[in-house]
Amino acid sequence: MKVEGMKVYVTRGSVHAGDDTDAPHAATFDFPEDADLKSVVADLAQRYLPTVIGGNSVWSVVSNTMVAIVAGRWREPRMFLAFESDLDRRDGILCLHFNYHAQEDPEAVWRIFWSFRTKGQ
Repeated sequence: MKVEGMKVYVTRGSVHAGDDTDAPHAATFDFPEDADLKSVVADLAQRYLPTVIGGNSVWSVVSNTMVAIVAGRWREPRMFLAFESDLDRRDGILCLHFNYHAQEDPEAVWRIFWSFRTKGQ
């Protein structure tokens, strides 16, 4: 029997010491099968990530490779080139992790991660 839709399992870093009590903050979400990665990341940024005082939090999104930077100062995620075959999938479920970078300058975080080289490239 075919299951309609796409499941996404997410975890995230903590935003302060008290937030560690239920780390890694795991949750599973359902999306339409044809949802693109950018819309999935944008949706998760809105309904999964915690609100941080000041509203300028910065997150990197990974799934075996860099996926995106999400910043409170930006209207949408800034995506890295990620091939479907490189993404972390377990039993057909897409796994994403959000790393918290406090309220750093999102442009600086973007430049740092953009310069990373992976897989011997």
